[in-house]
Amino acid sequence: RAGNPFKVVGAHTDSPALKVKPVSKQSTHGFVQVGVECYGGGLWHTWFDRDLGVAGRVILETGERAYKEALVHIKKPVLRVPTLCIHLQSASEREGFSPNKEEHLTPILGLINEEMNKSTKSDKRHAPELLAALAE
Repeated sequence: RAGNPFKVVGAHTDSPALKVKPVSKQSTHGFVQVGVECYGGGLWHTWFDRDLGVAGRVILETGERAYKEALVHIKKPVLRVPTLCIHLQSASEREGFSPNKEEHLTPILGLINEEMNKSTKSDKRHAPELLAALAE
């Protein structure tokens, strides 16, 4: 009937993710790390001590000034965001745990001495292990 009201329903969902930075190669304390930025409003404390895969869009160089896009999904665990084991923390430390997203959510990819023993041509922007995993 004419004059009846109508209803509009809208929704928004955020899919929290750790997105690889354009220059992702990092290292600290003997570990090769992947620089990431936090996307979305996540419960970031739940990302610690989990095996992480890699998925997304990559740009491949196919020739001189020729590129193509490809989707990748590495299902095997290649990254991990570690935290101190629970028996080495006091109860107040566990309760007061509030990670700094920039400092504490940088995943570990491997050990630096493993990287040093490899003789591969590498990109200065990204860890060779990450590029090798993406190339598989």
